[in-house]
Amino acid sequence: MFPGSGLRKKSPRAVIAAEIVETSRTFARTVAAIDPAWAEPLAGDLAKRQVTEPHWSKDAGAAVAFEKVTLFGLEIIPRRRVQFARIDRPASRELFVRHALVEGEWDPTRIDKRVSAFWRSNAELRRRLEKLEERERRRDILAGDEAVFRFYDERIPADVFDVRSFESWWREAMATTPKLLVMRESDLIDDEERADQREFPTRWTQGDQVLGLAYRFEPGADDDGVSVVVPLPLLAQLEDRGFDWQVPGLRAELVTGLLRALPKAIRRHVVPAADWAEKFGAELAEEGPESHGGLPPRTLKDALARLIQPLANQLVSAVDFEDERVPAHLRMNFRAVDERGRVVGSGRDLRALQAQLSDRARSNVARSITAPPRSGAPGPNRGAERVAAAPVEQTGLTGWTFGELPEVLDTRVAGGVVRGYPAIVDQGKSVAVRVESTPEAAAAATRDGVLRLVLLGVPSPSSYVQEHLTSQEKLALAASSYPSAAALIEDCRAAVSRRVVQSIVPDGIVRSEAEFVRVRDAVSAVLVDELFACVSLVARILTKSRDVERGIKSQNSLALLGPLNDIRTQLSGLLHPGFVSAAGADRLAHFPRYLEGMLDRLKTLASEPGKDRARMTEYERMAKAFEDAGGTIPLARDAAPALVEVRWLLEEYRVSVFAQRLGTAQPVSPQRIMKALSGR
Repeated sequence: MFPGSGLRKKSPRAVIAAEIVETSRTFARTVAAIDPAWAEPLAGDLAKRQVTEPHWSKDAGAAVAFEKVTLFGLEIIPRRRVQFARIDRPASRELFVRHALVEGEWDPTRIDKRVSAFWRSNAELRRRLEKLEERERRRDILAGDEAVFRFYDERIPADVFDVRSFESWWREAMATTPKLLVMRESDLIDDEERADQREFPTRWTQGDQVLGLAYRFEPGADDDGVSVVVPLPLLAQLEDRGFDWQVPGLRAELVTGLLRALPKAIRRHVVPAADWAEKFGAELAEEGPESHGGLPPRTLKDALARLIQPLANQLVSAVDFEDERVPAHLRMNFRAVDERGRVVGSGRDLRALQAQLSDRARSNVARSITAPPRSGAPGPNRGAERVAAAPVEQTGLTGWTFGELPEVLDTRVAGGVVRGYPAIVDQGKSVAVRVESTPEAAAAATRDGVLRLVLLGVPSPSSYVQEHLTSQEKLALAASSYPSAAALIEDCRAAVSRRVVQSIVPDGIVRSEAEFVRVRDAVSAVLVDELFACVSLVARILTKSRDVERGIKSQNSLALLGPLNDIRTQLSGLLHPGFVSAAGADRLAHFPRYLEGMLDRLKTLASEPGKDRARMTEYERMAKAFEDAGGTIPLARDAAPALVEVRWLLEEYRVSVFAQRLGTAQPVSPQRIMKALSGR
């Protein structure tokens, strides 16, 4: 601009000049600031227009594009949004159908619900068919976007190109053809491609429990495959049976995977695996969970092994299948959900999930069982009428004030039967009535709870017994692993009382007040004499244990360090805090013999170290089998009966190996121990 112009320092974006003067430089004179857009209506055909980036706008409800206007190459409008229908209506219509109706880039909530009813119906149909693809693990069932586009394209007139024109047309069309835009399955799926609904069910039945099944087709995901949806109150009641068979639609693939997971020596008799899986299909179907209420008589591996064995002409068992070689999605996943449907735990190992969520499952069962049955209710109280005001669970009880103790309480929740098992729970200075989620947990708790009620109901003679002990007995008791002699005597009282209770009620479970009074009175009648005998026995045991400790200390050879440590371990496993009630009054009678066996071993240890090592190796083989089966010394409170039996068989086995002259309380051998561990 000419230096004398008033606009020189303002630097406007565009100007118009009255003249151009060329002197030392080219100057524009007599200039004024303008908007280039003013030129568009004046330029007429001289203005050139270029349209770019046609696209769908959800906010506008129409296809839009960007327009650039130039005049003699000068850009006067760089980027202006315009309705694409003014430029190319067929293309605008296609963008509307593809984006608004096919891809769902349209907000139907802004219009009349009657107008958008077809939209909701079609969306629900697509969701349902997508779930079918998840179940059948396929991506070729649901028609693609092109099929959906053709559906709408064939039915919507050519002059409909945006949301406004569509709504106007559809309001009139609904009066005569209300179902015109409602899709059917045949529009989106080929019926010949669909699997039988029974192949991929949406429900799984196990006894009287009905559980939902969820499907996911996403390889690598934690829940890829089939998930059993388990409400928390039902979790503990599920048996780990039948789920290994999978749903019928995946069973052939599972059997194929299992056949490929066999050792080569067996696998070569059943190749190709897919063909043999098809041959085995009919025979396996008869044994599957759908034929036995969800509880088949044997596992899929056992059933398959029986079919393979004659072909392979060798022994085939379930352990021959290598699980890690079977695709993960072929194992059932278990998804525990709370009352709001939120996932609280998930995994493919049902027992591990039950252990992980045992406390939450128990509390959910208790909340579901709102009240005990009315008096006079039938048998195990299934279907018994309930009193809503009376709670099942109570705490702080010191006497039998809660009436009959039902064996089981049932109620229906989430399509299944929630089964609660009332139990009497020991709380130290009182007991509580609590609903457990499994009969085993209820039985174990009730044994201890009944014993606690008996101890609370019978005056303790512990002080009297302690006063009448000999000085030697008092000295022996004082040196025990218990905090005090009084604590040891109380433990003896519990052991004696439990023995009396079990002599009257073998399983230790009492369910009525009358039966409890009978048991309590029986304990009261013999408690003093029985307690004196038990405490005297414990004193003899502790005295003999000191002899064992002195025998260990008298050995000073480093070569004998291994056997001496073994004897120390055996001694601490027998005489730990609480050993009297843990072992029981009957088992306690064998302790002197076990200790005598340690003394015999100590006497021959220095002269026959080689023989002792051989015997120790023989014993350790059995101890390792016990440990591998989950056994511990001392025993856990909830140890299985088989482990309890083997724990004391091991003590007898020690006697038979290291001190045969003492004899054993029962026949014992490695074969008997292994048989007991296997549960046969």
